[in-house]
Amino acid sequence: MRIPLAPTLPLRGSLPPPLRRGGLEGHAAKFPPLRSGGGLGWGQYAGILLATFLLAPPAHAADLRVSVPAGATLETVYDHRTHACEDWDVPDAPARAWRAADGSVRLLAAHTRARVLSGPSLNDLRHACRIVFQSAKRDDPARFDDMGWLTSPYTLDGTTVYGLVHNEYHGHKRRDLCPTGDYMACWWNALTLTVSHDGGQSFGPARYVAGVPYRFRGDLGKRAGLFAPSNIVERDGWYYAMAFAEAIGTQKRGVCLMRTRDLADPASWRAWDGRDFTVRFRDPYIQGEADPEASVCAPLPPDRLPFTVTSLVRHTPSGLYVAVMAGRRAERKGAEPVSGVWVSTSADLIGWSAPRLAWAAPLLTDKNCAVDETFYYPAILDPDARSRNFEDTDGNAQLYLTRLAQKNCKPTRDRDLVRIMIRVEPSQDG
Repeated sequence: MRIPLAPTLPLRGSLPPPLRRGGLEGHAAKFPPLRSGGGLGWGQYAGILLATFLLAPPAHAADLRVSVPAGATLETVYDHRTHACEDWDVPDAPARAWRAADGSVRLLAAHTRARVLSGPSLNDLRHACRIVFQSAKRDDPARFDDMGWLTSPYTLDGTTVYGLVHNEYHGHKRRDLCPTGDYMACWWNALTLTVSHDGGQSFGPARYVAGVPYRFRGDLGKRAGLFAPSNIVERDGWYYAMAFAEAIGTQKRGVCLMRTRDLADPASWRAWDGRDFTVRFRDPYIQGEADPEASVCAPLPPDRLPFTVTSLVRHTPSGLYVAVMAGRRAERKGAEPVSGVWVSTSADLIGWSAPRLAWAAPLLTDKNCAVDETFYYPAILDPDARSRNFEDTDGNAQLYLTRLAQKNCKPTRDRDLVRIMIRVEPSQDG
């Protein structure tokens, strides 16, 4: 699975997020009109306005500082050379974990033939060769069942496990649909949903959840669709996830936020439209391509979330969410770009802080021939998390990554799952 990258952007100062319901727009209706003869004077009106902003919750609270402590070392969780059941038994997606009904822990960070690690805790896991999920490699793009990466498992009881799937349609393998046979030009992506009823030991066929409102085209010249869903997090009875959209037609490029109240219903997900969660994802093969504007998400600001969000975790002491990303950008205006793991924080999953570097490291996407190993797919998991799906942290956690060996400037199949200690704490400079 290849995660799409956003263009490198200069790091900007902290700016307030766009006005939306619940912010100034939501308060405006409460203000009486300003008029002469019995209305409010400017002083009274300004006082009400100031009080409103002082009492209202901020669009996003102060930043958190997320960093790898000095002296922390990498620990190998999965070693491809000794644990692999086949050559492509590799960690090819961000690490996800959940607690089964019997209290044991399952961890998933798999390729298309998905296997899990399991054990009594996140610190004590063993890799199993049993395949729990794989797609059917169907030729028909309307089936959304070609190459699938099970990336986002979530369970309420430890028995029934729902899973969002990063589903790639490889049109270059179907020359009648893609005459050029070019991989990138004929790659279309969508999100699907699969379900396990045995605690994650086996997952069933996947069903369409989200994508772009257009049918496959082999002459577009670039990839399209929704990519790389983050893990799922719960907030106020809603289940949220993010995905990265590539631009096509009315769909703009960037990070999309979507949510549902019913994990069992793939058609219940709604995406952010810039003001509310109203976007219904139309299946273009069943519902047609008419009115595509109503079926595309409004990406969150790219200066705040410049790369694919590979992990979401809530910092319990502050209540803030941390979005984890891998990419290369400058820490400040005029500085040299730095590759590594970047984070942004939010109180509501909509308004985000400017990204900050959490850990500098060479990345898979750098094309850096001077190093013999690179990293990708960062995710924060806390072994002491209170939630069944490890969606929270008290501040001391582990940063999981895929470590890829390089040969002749190209990544090999020698890929390990590693982790390193990371801390999440209030920022000293706010």
